[in-house]
Amino acid sequence: MKKNLVLIFTVLVCFLNISCLSSLQELSSGLMDLNGGTSVKKVPAYTNEEAVSAMKDALEEGIKFASSSLSQKDAYFKNAAIKILLPEEAKPIIGILNKIPGGQSLVDDVVLRLNRTAEEAAKDTVNIFVSAIKQMTVIDGIKIVTGNKDAATEYLREKCYDKLVNLYKPKVNTVLNKPLVMNVSANEAWEKLITNYNKYGKIANTAAKIAGQKEPCPPVTVDLAQYATEKALDGLFTGIAEEEAKIRENPLKYASAMIQKVFNYVKQGITTITVRS
Repeated sequence: MKKNLVLIFTVLVCFLNISCLSSLQELSSGLMDLNGGTSVKKVPAYTNEEAVSAMKDALEEGIKFASSSLSQKDAYFKNAAIKILLPEEAKPIIGILNKIPGGQSLVDDVVLRLNRTAEEAAKDTVNIFVSAIKQMTVIDGIKIVTGNKDAATEYLREKCYDKLVNLYKPKVNTVLNKPLVMNVSANEAWEKLITNYNKYGKIANTAAKIAGQKEPCPPVTVDLAQYATEKALDGLFTGIAEEEAKIRENPLKYASAMIQKVFNYVKQGITTITVRS
């Protein structure tokens, strides 16, 4: 009876003062339910541990899909968004080869082989990514779950990029060292081209500088193997980012209970939930 009187008095006071309504809501959420004997409270929608678990599941989903799909034949070569082409600086080489019978087919062969190499290397990336995932901290997990739509992809890029370069670049170099016209490889032709270009370009730049003009031949320092490796990795991370976006957009599609729970709450902007105890 005493409890009922206290509750009635509190309600009357708050109705007389509209500014107390929020306080009434807070108070009532903590009061015992007189009929059921339960209390109502707000708790986090998911724990830190659940966020990390969900993030690890999502990353594993993303890397498995990306490495599997990009390791398929023509995954790079027939995808205009990630296809690896020779750099702009290679145009003089291409121009020379085009003047030779069958030269264009040789250029096409190098491009094809570069893309095939990227496709082949993609399947070997899983172990590198898994190692990074295992090292994820609670702070990492929370930051990624509540971050941008590509936060997980950027985490993997930061943690794995150098190791992936070490995986891809030797494979790319093998392709570029394959003999082409007159037993000269793409790497050898490229080095000869930029050496001569830079040599004579330096003379032209010096003359322009003396005349007070802009240098006409900026030095070319492109490492062909590094360039192709970076392009291959751009394609890999594009694939992972696309899968991450799908997970965030439709978490209920995935088998992992943690992905469904955590990312569904994140998508709806829910940080706390009401529970009865």
